[in-house]
Amino acid sequence: MNRNTIAALAVALVALVGVGLAAGGVAGQDGSGELVNDTIDVTNDTESAYVDVVGIDDMNGSGPVSVNVTFEGLNGTETPGNGTVLEETTLSVAENTTESANVTLTDSDRETYDSIHITASTGGNASLVDTVNWGTVGMGGGAGIGLGGGTGALGTVAVVLVVVWLVGRED
Repeated sequence: MNRNTIAALAVALVALVGVGLAAGGVAGQDGSGELVNDTIDVTNDTESAYVDVVGIDDMNGSGPVSVNVTFEGLNGTETPGNGTVLEETTLSVAENTTESANVTLTDSDRETYDSIHITASTGGNASLVDTVNWGTVGMGGGAGIGLGGGTGALGTVAVVLVVVWLVGRED
């Protein structure tokens, strides 16, 4: 492939990422205000869990939106709602800003909990949220690939960069 082909591929991939970002805010807009309701595994090298919430570009005076985030530690026998609340916070998300919540795990937490249940909700204002990403961070400082989820494009951007890098190496 020549550089023009690589550039065209990069533009096409960026366009696809843009479509993914545009669709991101739709996931939480079922009327419930629920943005995240997911359980992620805890391993020996899980340092923390996080939620990143991005506000839409123009809230038409309706923002900022409050997003309630809860991180609940679960051992092998517990179900969501019956575990231990590790962190609970309310984010105030304004237009085109990113607000984050996280919980840092101790050695004791890693020994006690097999998973962390993450919930995030707006109480009905999900239309003011553009994207939501969540997951874990390992001891090495990198995001846990495949350990979380999200409606945003963080993982998509990483894949795009890897594909462009791989295609560029073929020259």
